[in-house]
Amino acid sequence: MKILFVAPFFHPVKGGMEEHIFQLAKNLIKNGHNVEIITSNLSRKGKLKIKDETYQGIKIKRLKTIFKIGEFSPFFPSIFSEIGKSDADIIHIHGYRHPTNLIPFLTKKPCLITLHYPNYPKGLRNSINEIIIPLFDKIIGRFILRKYEKLIAITPIEAKWIMEKFDIKQNKVTVIPNGIPESYLKGNKTKLSFRKNYNIKKNEFIIFNLSRFHKSKGQELIIKSAKEFPNIKFIIAGSDSGYLNELINLKDKLKIKNLRIIEDIPENLKLNALKEANIFLFTSHYEGFGIVILEAFSQKTPVISSDSGPLPWVINNCGLLFEENNLDDLRKKLKLLIKDNKLRKKYSKLGYKRVKGFTWEKITQKLEKEYKDLLSI
Repeated sequence: MKILFVAPFFHPVKGGMEEHIFQLAKNLIKNGHNVEIITSNLSRKGKLKIKDETYQGIKIKRLKTIFKIGEFSPFFPSIFSEIGKSDADIIHIHGYRHPTNLIPFLTKKPCLITLHYPNYPKGLRNSINEIIIPLFDKIIGRFILRKYEKLIAITPIEAKWIMEKFDIKQNKVTVIPNGIPESYLKGNKTKLSFRKNYNIKKNEFIIFNLSRFHKSKGQELIIKSAKEFPNIKFIIAGSDSGYLNELINLKDKLKIKNLRIIEDIPENLKLNALKEANIFLFTSHYEGFGIVILEAFSQKTPVISSDSGPLPWVINNCGLLFEENNLDDLRKKLKLLIKDNKLRKKYSKLGYKRVKGFTWEKITQKLEKEYKDLLSI
């Protein structure tokens, strides 16, 4: 089977959607399929120089971007001519409210779309988009989405949102969640130490956050909380998406001494960091899924998360939740988990048990079945 993925961004760009696409593509290739990804020639910070390449067996074609619609929607119009030339059996689009969503109108080949739950809360978009997007969804989005043979949600919460918001029948919506590589469950065999690499003492209690530096991720709550816990080491790590300087300025303004910000933590230290942390803290104001929570579960690290969007479903009573953007509730949950070692051990076991059902190998098999069902119609 030849499969074409179309996405706004891909490798070397990092993010939840990009990781989702990469893992599916890698496992589909492992299962004997041919996978090509067509994407923009943009990173989060500018243009990428390499036009075409093969990365871990995945063929990547990067097309010239004319402009961006908002922060996450690059417009690369030559995608439409590429679709006309493609010999793919299946076309799988990733991301909703992108120009590429029009692809099903230009081909007779089976088309699927994974929306990646773009149900942003108020305040994260500019005022113009707050007006335009609801109108787009109601008038145009509903019309476009009905053209697809299958709509894929990454959580049951998103599936319900799709069916209710766009009046889509249940049989056209399938849940295929995010996951982790099965190898994560076997433990990190590398001898590298996150603590040693960053000169953190073995006996220091670490509360760790890993996500992009973006206003949607809520890292300002961690900085504001850190002062209440002077004997705890807080670490915020990730790549910059335009919010890093603001976080640094807030840290300096509040004179926080027990918090460290690490930009671009090496990939080979990521699992070590999660494993060597005492608590993983996820403060997102908005999240489509939150793959990093599964990654923390895989390293048996207890988790505290906001209750934003689908995160309660991802956590599923295997960690603590605090009310999104509620600083007092966050501090309360932190105090509880810091003081109670038995509770940390409980969530460590529960999280690890839950994540066993979320391996990319199992998830890819479910996606393959959807492809085969569409091709047999």
